[in-house]
Amino acid sequence: MVNRKLERRLVMVGSIWQIVSGLLTIFVYASYIKNKGLNSSYNTLAKLEAAQSIFGSLYMFSVSFGMLFVILGILNLVLAKTLRDHKTEVKKPIWFILLGFSSYLVMDILGSLMFLSAGILALAKNKSISKMVNYQLQNQ
Repeated sequence: MVNRKLERRLVMVGSIWQIVSGLLTIFVYASYIKNKGLNSSYNTLAKLEAAQSIFGSLYMFSVSFGMLFVILGILNLVLAKTLRDHKTEVKKPIWFILLGFSSYLVMDILGSLMFLSAGILALAKNKSISKMVNYQLQNQ
């Protein structure tokens, strides 16, 4: 019988990476941006307020981006746990492939490799699972 152990592991690694990179984005990168904004010095009050406004917006964007990664990582952990052996899965592999492409677009190469590999493997195993089910139905 066909199991999906490899796909689950690839998705787990990708999910853990998403959670770690999201937390690093929130706590390290966003804090760095916030400190740069607070430590900036300009000769006029208007320039100082403008710079702090820009750094505040960058801070909020990086925190939001990090939270998106953490939420996607948790969601993918749940999806990896619910990936069933011996049953064709269509929606989850498509989700993993789409997530792999979007990870590639934001230059998350490790996540992209993990999710694309898991999605392609899951779709490839669907064919063998469906053939095995058809063979078992014919032999009954």
